[in-house]
Amino acid sequence: MPSAFIAEQMRRKGLRRICVISGSPPFRDTATQQWQSAFPGDWLRVTTAPAGHTDEHLAQRARQFLGQEWLHAIYDASQGLHLETFAALAGTLVAGSWLILLLPESSSQQPIIDVDSLRWAECEQPIATPIFYRHLWRQLLRDSNHLIWREGEPRPQDRPLTMADWTPQGGAQQQAIIEELLCLPEGNCIVTAPRGRGKSALGGMLAALQPPCLITGPAKVATAVMARHAGEHYHFRAPDAILAAEDPGSWQWLIIDEAASLPTPQLQALITRFPRCLLLTTTEGYEGTGQGFLLKFGASGVVTKHFTLKTPQRYSVGDPLESFIERLLVLRDLPSSTVTRSPSLTLRAYQPADWSQYPTLATSTFQLLQAAHYRTTPVDLRRMMDAPHCGYWQMVEGEHCYGALGWVEEGEQSAELAHAVWRGERRPRGNLVAQSLAAHSRFPEAMLLASRRISRLAVSQPLRREGIGSRLVHALRENSQDKDFLSVSFGYTPELWHFWQRCGFQMVRMGTQREASSGCYAAMAIYPLTPAGQQLCKQAVAHFHRDWPIQQARYSPELSLGEWPSEDALFSQQDYEELVGFAQAHRPLSVSFPALWRAQQRYPHVECGQYLQHCLQRSQLPAGWSRKLWLLQLRRETADFLTLLPESSGQPT
Repeated sequence: MPSAFIAEQMRRKGLRRICVISGSPPFRDTATQQWQSAFPGDWLRVTTAPAGHTDEHLAQRARQFLGQEWLHAIYDASQGLHLETFAALAGTLVAGSWLILLLPESSSQQPIIDVDSLRWAECEQPIATPIFYRHLWRQLLRDSNHLIWREGEPRPQDRPLTMADWTPQGGAQQQAIIEELLCLPEGNCIVTAPRGRGKSALGGMLAALQPPCLITGPAKVATAVMARHAGEHYHFRAPDAILAAEDPGSWQWLIIDEAASLPTPQLQALITRFPRCLLLTTTEGYEGTGQGFLLKFGASGVVTKHFTLKTPQRYSVGDPLESFIERLLVLRDLPSSTVTRSPSLTLRAYQPADWSQYPTLATSTFQLLQAAHYRTTPVDLRRMMDAPHCGYWQMVEGEHCYGALGWVEEGEQSAELAHAVWRGERRPRGNLVAQSLAAHSRFPEAMLLASRRISRLAVSQPLRREGIGSRLVHALRENSQDKDFLSVSFGYTPELWHFWQRCGFQMVRMGTQREASSGCYAAMAIYPLTPAGQQLCKQAVAHFHRDWPIQQARYSPELSLGEWPSEDALFSQQDYEELVGFAQAHRPLSVSFPALWRAQQRYPHVECGQYLQHCLQRSQLPAGWSRKLWLLQLRRETADFLTLLPESSGQPT
């Protein structure tokens, strides 16, 4: 069947499709060139790892191309698949497009060593991911609209498309939303939708109808669709530039494109400067902090109206490519189940084989995590399927999961690595809490001990406050008796901290900056299981109690943890060692600052350098200094300061 006829049919029917090309590198190159010649178009090429093509864009750097529209694209997954970028790339393709997916030879039978696993598997070398690729092939083979061309087989033959022609239907939704926005005197509105629904176009149309509007977002190049619809009324300014200006100017609207990709504190600062704000975002979990945007910001009470766009603009309803992406990312909802009371739920340990043996239960578990936890993204799907050294406990009834706890192995690292982390010279992948206790507290021994970190905890909304979360934590504790301690890192709220306290955890660290995804400070707590874990916990809690009042006053004065125990504030041997680490290694200023403050209090008559004195008195950078050069100068002046201290200063007081 002539290629031109196929292309015209796909455009008229509003379809986008996948062609898988699987084989050796020479075969993939030749077959891809033939497909490109047969179907002229943009042919944006994205790859997980460098493949040697001059026109390729690495997946981790391709965000600037994903806010536009393309006719045809290539994703080279021969060395692995960056799932979020692959899904986002699919969303940019217009009706009539092919998405070529390049896979290595016999990839349906042999597991691929996936270099993308370095992002999420917490391993030093890439690993095979057989469960995900079996899942990928199952979804591909479910739909005959997608073509598969394997090396050694003839080019696949297409067939006529028999469905009715497509007429775009999303314009009426856009128009209705715009009419409401034009009548709004003030407020903050959100428009959310999957890709391809016309969110960016809607923003551009509003800018053209009610000028002047200021447009912002994570990247100007990604607002090309909005610019096209805004025409001469397109005015873009970067978020940082808006916040740096003393006067934001007189604008009808601030329109924020892909708002979920911006840190929550930055979003909150932006919307306070304009009487009317329109926030546009994709919230499918594969772009920015999409779920966090809905679960945290969207529910914060500052949103006047939440609109959704459901009908595709770039392609037809039921488009084969969109349906495939939804199945691949486990985005399609399961049939609703009757919510039961917690006593009838059964505790079980999740197994990666559940994806083939109990697919409904595995899907239900991931969808529960995605709905309940703002950090859950496709990375968690990849980790759940194939990552080593992790697991989940579930509370289930039949094939439905109503509570889930995810955990990750940490610790048991070498003393050499632990000391390098303490010095600030190494930050290897994984070991979030264990590394933080070494790098941001004073306990490299945390990396030597064996521990498990709770990475996710989710309970179905109707069953919350019935003890399910506590039962899951108890199950992990009872099945971790060979470990020294359990740990958890979470976005601090008083309610969450009260839960972890009831479970027996003790706080050992509080971050000095708000998280982008939640807008909260990151708190860390541990639960000791062995004498070694108890000793670490006792020391870490005492150190936190000693440093926190000083860190709070400097970095987070608005954050209160309630009544605080009185601790020894005298300069100590540990403080001296901390300052040596700051002066001679790469210990962070936020970690070493309490020791600097206590040294200055203990020895007020010892002269310290000009910039060290500035640092002790105010948190802002001196005028004209970059942070890098300022830190270098502080380390020099701290080293000089240490040489002036009495010989007894490094001894216990």
